[in-house]
Amino acid sequence: MTVTMIKKTLLISLLTTGMFTAANSQAATQLPVINAFTAEVTEAVLSVKSKGWHDAAFGDMGWTHSSDWGSFSANKGETVRIKVASTQLGLHPGITVWHRGIDDTAPDSYVVDHFYPQNANFVKIGVTDETTGEKLGNIVMRHIIHAYDGDNTVKVGRMKPVKDGRAGELEISFKAPKKGLGQYMFVVGGINPDEGVDTSLKYDMNVSVSVTKP
Repeated sequence: MTVTMIKKTLLISLLTTGMFTAANSQAATQLPVINAFTAEVTEAVLSVKSKGWHDAAFGDMGWTHSSDWGSFSANKGETVRIKVASTQLGLHPGITVWHRGIDDTAPDSYVVDHFYPQNANFVKIGVTDETTGEKLGNIVMRHIIHAYDGDNTVKVGRMKPVKDGRAGELEISFKAPKKGLGQYMFVVGGINPDEGVDTSLKYDMNVSVSVTKP
């Protein structure tokens, strides 16, 4: 093979790789289940891994499929309370809430990727199904609040530890900020498990969501 042919082969390879990357850079992942919380259904059991919400080995991000997901709706000014209690000793929960508004046109069963930022917006424009390539629209999840159980040995300040003396439990509350009836999604996972907790397994967390008028 001549030098010119080698150069052409390399160029085609690079172009093909670039096209493949561009085509797949907007792929979105589908969640198997989203637990819908309503006025009638205020409690559920979510199943998560002990490092699902925050894993130092993965850039301190959360793992989409090692966490579990919920949804609810709330009008502006209503107070939302989310309570999480682990059934596994030594597992510490974290929570992030996002709002999905009118600019979020993809089905709510899809999220941006296999990992997520706990303390930021989660946005990708013009997404496709990572398996089928079907065009889905835009995923625009705007960050509302996040926190984690601070009753453990490691503190990650920017992630907002909540220390209440009840290890394995976490409660957050906020007033719904978006005008009209807003649709919200939240994720629950573990952070910094105690020594001895099997990080490969999923554990149950009892979750309750309440929405009350002002």
